[in-house]
Amino acid sequence: MDFYSHFPKQIRQELVDYVKDVVFLESRYLFVRKEKGTQYGYCSHCEKEYVTAHSYIKGALIHNQDTICDKCKSYVTVKSAGRGRKNLFVEAYVVWYEKSQVNPEAIVARGLLVSKEYDDYRNSQINYSVVTSYLFEPGYSEQRVYASWRDTWSKLKKIRSEANGTMLYKDVFISHDNVKGAVQDTPFQYSTWERYCNMFGRKDLVHFFDLAARYSCIEYLTKIGFYKFVEAKLTGSKTYRTINWNGATLEKVTRLSKAELKQLKQEKVFPKPELLYVYHTLKKHGFKVSFETAALLDEMFIEEALKMPEPLAVLAKYALKQRTKRTDSFLSYHYGYSFIRDLRDYWSECEELGLDLSKDHIKFPNDLQKAHTETSKRIKVKVDEALNKKIKKRIPLLVKRSFSHGRLHLRPAASSIELFEEGKQLKHCVGQYAKRYAEGDTDIYVVRKNNAPDEPFYTLEVQKGSIVQCRGFQNKNMTKEVASFIDIFEQVKLKKKKIPA
Repeated sequence: MDFYSHFPKQIRQELVDYVKDVVFLESRYLFVRKEKGTQYGYCSHCEKEYVTAHSYIKGALIHNQDTICDKCKSYVTVKSAGRGRKNLFVEAYVVWYEKSQVNPEAIVARGLLVSKEYDDYRNSQINYSVVTSYLFEPGYSEQRVYASWRDTWSKLKKIRSEANGTMLYKDVFISHDNVKGAVQDTPFQYSTWERYCNMFGRKDLVHFFDLAARYSCIEYLTKIGFYKFVEAKLTGSKTYRTINWNGATLEKVTRLSKAELKQLKQEKVFPKPELLYVYHTLKKHGFKVSFETAALLDEMFIEEALKMPEPLAVLAKYALKQRTKRTDSFLSYHYGYSFIRDLRDYWSECEELGLDLSKDHIKFPNDLQKAHTETSKRIKVKVDEALNKKIKKRIPLLVKRSFSHGRLHLRPAASSIELFEEGKQLKHCVGQYAKRYAEGDTDIYVVRKNNAPDEPFYTLEVQKGSIVQCRGFQNKNMTKEVASFIDIFEQVKLKKKKIPA
């Protein structure tokens, strides 16, 4: 059957009225002119002319004024007939649905670029240019597009939306009343298109009807609440092969038994591709759970857990135990992926620390978050130990600069741990200097009061024999006493001068 035989040969009045009354609703003009002291207005909508005023001095309409047509009562914008109208041009993209002319089970749609010029405002006509045509019939879809530069029509391999392509920057219009009339008494009447008519980027419905033409299950998937699967299919998102789109029964389509479908409904869990993916995968790996339990995990957990050396069922049981262990919202694992990430990191830290992962109480601690926190601390200490060995080698040289005067004294920082505590208590960033200090890129000294030798007071940084900075609590500058002390230190220890009298 010829593709074009499905389409009407002419533009029908319903489409003309829709374009005139809806598409160009905001593009109605009243063109005014003067003749012997009287102003006349011509309405581009009702195409009638009438007297608007008898004098330009009082009551006359002016260019770009908004008003109402006296004849059709439309809201119109006044335009002076004496001005040029080269840029007065409107256009839009309209997707219009109709019944097939030859197949009572099929529907068609045409994408039209509609435009109107006002050079000759009394004879301005709406132009209709068909840029694409669609055919949807049970089991088959087809689209052809017009290439104006070649004056030819081409068949596309798959359905595409011109609203998101060649017509992306045009105003797009579709009449839902028009769609309703086109699908009436066809297999598409109950396809549930209404549920998807306002999807972002899919408002022209061509992808939906393409899907509905190919898969009859769309209707009952939507009606049983599985519309997220249809949305995912429409937008190209993952459905994780959870749906057999060509299945003959609901059970085969959803890959769920009647008992499971009943259970899903009873548990009041919102069905979506990620949920069924988790459920089916756990079931496949020998771990049968309820849908409510499967919803406590997520697809990223499954994908990452499958890469782990332990069986998925073992990891899932452990994850669910940890997921519900705490009631503290901050500490509980709300997402399965966060659990599997922590477990992976914990195992890695255990290996680095030489812990025996063959023992279950180490591999699967009763409280993963607590155990992970402890191993992270131990890793930090281990890293600090390497730095401290380097710092320890530097101390004999640096200690020669230890200095005491008046109520204060200073000495080199003893370890990375001391630097960390120094920064923590004084609320500055010296803790981040540990590596540079260990490598000899900078020298760090702690300033103490003689009567409180273990209490952080000020921290001094020296580079290449020159003082870089000396900071106290919250990076405060030195007091006069501290500044005097540091100045004397500089003279005696760095510049090798005698203590001033």
